[in-house]
Amino acid sequence: MYDEPTHAPIVLLASFANVISAHLAKNQLDAAGIPCFLSNENRPYGPISGGVRLHVREQDLPAAQEVLEAGRPTMHALASSEDESTTPDTVRCPRCHHTDVVCQQTPEPSHTLLTRLRLWLLDPEKPQCHCFHCGLDFEG
Repeated sequence: MYDEPTHAPIVLLASFANVISAHLAKNQLDAAGIPCFLSNENRPYGPISGGVRLHVREQDLPAAQEVLEAGRPTMHALASSEDESTTPDTVRCPRCHHTDVVCQQTPEPSHTLLTRLRLWLLDPEKPQCHCFHCGLDFEG
């Protein structure tokens, strides 16, 4: 599974705020067959002491970075809704007046029990809305 030990220098690949994140990254590298190890796992002050460190051989650094980068979720910026044409019946947030709002009148099976109860107990004629710009929940 692992290559024979070499005298290649060991380098720091990443530092993590907690042991769980560090072990998840280490597991990704182990699954890819890249030898690695953790240090600073048992320090009592976590990030203050430099965090939990993940080390690899210098020759494995590019491959290890690629493996960890591939496992990272990507985030995409959405186009501003102000660029889109709005109609008079477009719902706007009462707090920030943004149009990045979604409204829903009836619960869906994928909703949590708390969300279902909130939608059923509140006036069913008024849709429950959420503004993705400022995070406000309001009745539409």
